[in-house]
Amino acid sequence: MTDKNPTMIQSGRGSVFSVFSEDEIKEITSDSNRKVAVSGKINNPGIIDVPNGASLKDIIELCGGILNNSNFKAAQLGIPFGGFLTKESFDKELDFKLFDENTNRTIIILSEEDCIIQYARYYIDYLLGKMQEGSYEQYGVVENEIKRMWRILDRISKGRSNMRDIYLLRTLASSVKDTLKQRYNIMEEIIDKFYHEIEEHIEENKCYTSQCNHLIKLTITHRCIGCGACKRACPVDCIIGEPRQQHYIDYNRCTHCGKCISVCPVDAITAGDNTFKFIRDLSTPNKVVITQMAPAVRVTIGEAFGFEPGDNVESRIAAGLRALGVDYVFDTTWAADLTIMEEAAELQDRLEKYFAGDKSVKLPILTSCCPAWVNFIEKNYGDMLDVPSSAKSPMQMFATVAKDIWAKENGMTRDDVTSVAIMPCVAKKYEASRPEFSRGLNYDVDYVITTRELIKIFRDSGIDLKEIEPEEIDKIMGEYTGAGIIFGRTGGVIEAALRTALENMTGERIKNIEFHSLRGWDGFRACEVEVGDIKLRIGVAHGLQEAGKMLDKIRAKEEFFHAIEIMACVGGCVGGGGQPKVRKNKDEVLRKRGEGLNAIDRSKELRVSKENPAVQAIYEKYLDYPLSHKAHELLHTRYFARPKKGHDYIRDEDR
Repeated sequence: MTDKNPTMIQSGRGSVFSVFSEDEIKEITSDSNRKVAVSGKINNPGIIDVPNGASLKDIIELCGGILNNSNFKAAQLGIPFGGFLTKESFDKELDFKLFDENTNRTIIILSEEDCIIQYARYYIDYLLGKMQEGSYEQYGVVENEIKRMWRILDRISKGRSNMRDIYLLRTLASSVKDTLKQRYNIMEEIIDKFYHEIEEHIEENKCYTSQCNHLIKLTITHRCIGCGACKRACPVDCIIGEPRQQHYIDYNRCTHCGKCISVCPVDAITAGDNTFKFIRDLSTPNKVVITQMAPAVRVTIGEAFGFEPGDNVESRIAAGLRALGVDYVFDTTWAADLTIMEEAAELQDRLEKYFAGDKSVKLPILTSCCPAWVNFIEKNYGDMLDVPSSAKSPMQMFATVAKDIWAKENGMTRDDVTSVAIMPCVAKKYEASRPEFSRGLNYDVDYVITTRELIKIFRDSGIDLKEIEPEEIDKIMGEYTGAGIIFGRTGGVIEAALRTALENMTGERIKNIEFHSLRGWDGFRACEVEVGDIKLRIGVAHGLQEAGKMLDKIRAKEEFFHAIEIMACVGGCVGGGGQPKVRKNKDEVLRKRGEGLNAIDRSKELRVSKENPAVQAIYEKYLDYPLSHKAHELLHTRYFARPKKGHDYIRDEDR
């Protein structure tokens, strides 16, 4: 690679030009008849001089080859669009006449790891962004057709489409091509060259690249060596396979907890990867990207950059995200306080009725923040769905407030905002795709990035959290209390809920709000909490095997609890399936992570969720009070019994 390197966003999933303007690319490539800007799924993106007679294969070799040694899929020539070259052209000399005067001399390389639907969505997003900023004025006459194509692609990517949509895409593409008198039209060429892949998305709801997050299942890939580590670790016995043979997942039992991913020694298991979607969104003109960060992420991600487990690096994460181009860096922990307002009110309501002698009250009440246990109870305990609180998780509460309230206050619509959640949990990817957390096809959380994925993005982008200057998280949505931060460790959610509920029930401020009886590391523990005249029996479980034991005892009436907390992962979110893998001294590392959250809690001036002024303000302005009709409409959900039916798993030949 020679000459001038572009400033770009890059990750292990590929690169996109992010700050080169169209004029800059044109200037760089026009000072030589053979200069071309190359990006995409290559190891060394940048500007190269293409030798006479060079083929696409030669150009890719000059750029260090294709990422991950993947196979070549296609090359887009020119921005806005100069046509696709596919495998048939791979070994042929590149014809520079394909770069016509209306396109800049760029080549974007796609590999077999690229989903053609996601690429087409990104291209149209990029085109609409450029049109919004005043470029590509000639496309204004076909703006309606372009937006219709985007909506169709969006439907296809979310499994909400049918084959007629291909006909509509083809019709719209033809109209655009005729109106603009184009030599090439991207949608026409995609349909022609990748028809089978589009058909597979529509007819089978399958994305072979695992880039369409609404079509993804946790999958054991062909890289599996049959070691059995995943099978031994799975808390619900959903993994099938013989020693030294590829294993498979029974989706009737799987809860997407991600424990198998955490223990796989060869990274053969995937829950999909939204890394490149994130990179593309950050590079798209006029797209507003916001992130939220779960409590547990800040005390774990630093381990990859030389910090100790439990060190709080939230300000460094904020700086790193802004360096990538995120527009607003928010904190899920504020929404944890909002969740507590609803869960604590629900807990108080049930307890007061129970103590008053109401025999119809359903106890225990179960905190509802962990999506893996939600999957678990829906599949295994459908007769107990009146136990969980109906309050949404903090991730979902934050996202709906961000899109339905914050965006409106700032002159934006839901469609203007791309909402990205940075989570310690693989099951959060599943939760984000549940249709009840959407308005039509616009989901509250557009997609989830796990802690491990964010580590990869930072490393590939040259961002070292040890070296970066800390910056504060955006406070527009409000600060968080100590109660919100302890959500990330076992026992923390129920402790946070009791801080508010018991103060409301007694009418007095609790002097010692650290309920040490709820803390500990036993997988299933029965705890006694006594405040004034109120005596409560609380159950806490972490790990789904222990959760099953607890629920079985409750169902059989062998145990009684007023309230229970279940977290699917050992240690809670600090041990989530999307967290950095722990190779040694796992128990000690998890304890340090949990203690890191406790230390943040102790450092906060406000430690009870109801004291959060930003939470008080949102009730005063929009929601009236906890459990109001307005609060239920925006902040609550429901669950569904999902009984198991035989075996359901994906073999390699089915992928």
